[in-house]
Amino acid sequence: MKKRIILAAITLSSISLKAQIKYGAQLHGTLNTASFTAEVDTSPEKNWKFGYGGGLFAEIPVSSAFYLRTSINYLQKGAKVIEDFIIGEGSTATEESRMNLSYIELPVLLMYNIGDNSNKWYMGAGPSFGYGISGKIEVFQTTHIGSQTQTEFYDAKAFKDIEDGGAGFKRFDFGLNAVVGMHVLEKGMIQLGYIHGLSNIANKDDFQGNKFNNRSIMLTLGYRFK
Repeated sequence: MKKRIILAAITLSSISLKAQIKYGAQLHGTLNTASFTAEVDTSPEKNWKFGYGGGLFAEIPVSSAFYLRTSINYLQKGAKVIEDFIIGEGSTATEESRMNLSYIELPVLLMYNIGDNSNKWYMGAGPSFGYGISGKIEVFQTTHIGSQTQTEFYDAKAFKDIEDGGAGFKRFDFGLNAVVGMHVLEKGMIQLGYIHGLSNIANKDDFQGNKFNNRSIMLTLGYRFK
């Protein structure tokens, strides 16, 4: 009899929890840059690079104020870098590099509802796991020799090995994700987030001094189906 009661309680709890789980979809607009160093000691100019993304999420209640939100997203990261070089007397060069990186991103966030106003405002933080599925490094080099100007272009696949002509970036990217947002209307949400990449994805086998850590600011619009 006791076993039946315990089993019934577990079953009812599972049904109740399942009923409370919320699902939805989200779209991201991202501003991306990177923290990096190179073996060559230069001071490049870093610029923000726009990207986008989207995915599905689930929210699992923990208590009246806390819940877990996990999602799977397609997300663009990367950076744009401009460097000036002095080649020789009267000769200079400007090199613009565009890192276009695409990831499948899996954040797992502990969320907290702020205040007593029907869970209108929220904030959360947690780890984020990314896996690079595609990427390209594009380089535009403009050389100025006297009054003459010459521009060259070359590119390489970001996650392809250097010996095969790629940039040798590592696919796995681990970071910390923090968000703050608000629920709008009945099922919508709008939030601002930040991903601070902790993994050095630069190739270290051939260039020990290289470091490249992704940084992303995200504006997210979401909608709950349930």
